[in-house]
Amino acid sequence: MADPSPSYVDTVRQIQEALGRGDIMAPMAHLARNVRWAVACADRQAAPFFKEYTGRQGVVAFMEAMDVVEMTAFDIKAVFGEGDLVVVWLHMAFTAPTGKTVDMDETQIWTFSDGKVVAVDLFPDTQAVAAAFA
Repeated sequence: MADPSPSYVDTVRQIQEALGRGDIMAPMAHLARNVRWAVACADRQAAPFFKEYTGRQGVVAFMEAMDVVEMTAFDIKAVFGEGDLVVVWLHMAFTAPTGKTVDMDETQIWTFSDGKVVAVDLFPDTQAVAAAFA
């Protein structure tokens, strides 16, 4: 059987490109119904989107929570995968509602099962984000 990771890498790259254009519905067709979308952080109160979301509606809730920032940069640095895992390295910058700015790299781990995304784990610079919301 062929390694599915190249198609998963392509799928995630296409989703990221669409999200970079502001198309928050781009990932929906690729998500499992019970997908877990989670921001890895110690303090869930530090930013409005520092949560763990479940299901497609949860992903929409994450995107809506992210709407409080004004994104000024969203650049895909690398996307690679092996088997059912895809790793994304992003550079992003935004202005928080406080007027403070964040310029950071973020790593994401996308997990697939039966052709659908079952989990997305986001690893932002939580200290920088928390400081921007303080």
